Amino acid sequence: MEDHRRGVNEYLFHEFALDLEADESRVSETWPFELREVGRAANLIVFEFEDDQPYFALAGPSLNYLPKAGMTFDDLVLQDAGSRWIRARDPIDLSMSKPGDDAVPSGLERRRALEELGARTLPGQQVEILEGLFLRTDHRYLALFKGSGAAEAMVVGIPSSPSVAVGFPDASAWRRLAWAVGRSLRGSGATVGTG
Repeated sequence: MEDHRRGVNEYLFHEFALDLEADESRVSETWPFELREVGRAANLIVFEFEDDQPYFALAGPSLNYLPKAGMTFDDLVLQDAGSRWIRARDPIDLSMSKPGDDAVPSGLERRRALEELGARTLPGQQVEILEGLFLRTDHRYLALFKGSGAAEAMVVGIPSSPSVAVGFPDASAWRRLAWAVGRSLRGSGATVGTG
């Protein structure tokens, strides 16, 4: 079984800009970070390491790292499955413009539709759209909302669930949205580990 630690550490050496302070020839399986493998899923190998906070390092088709933000390996697997599901549906966020594409409502229409969806989801609250997507292939909306009086955010628009409560306030809105989709897919019996 191939150990990816040296390659991950080389990537992290450059990403954390350690090349400004140290010699790249020192990079090894154990430096600049002590990488602990926490699991494998599909073609993904996940390590954890500490710097100013705990991180995941992902080795697979590409290298990446992200703050753990309270997530476990299983949460990361759900996030990955949800991300793949969302990407397969050609998501259009509120910052994207698609003039001339009749399959995509205008940015104004998308915002209004998401605001209405948020108001129905969290009635009587001021609703913030943390992440709002129009899924082009499904012609439906998927969103992460935060209400003024809510401790957790809510994801709405997953076909198998009316809404899903999401914690992980330190994770990005995209990660939280993807996690909720992955969790719903797993709960509905859909395949989430491949893609």
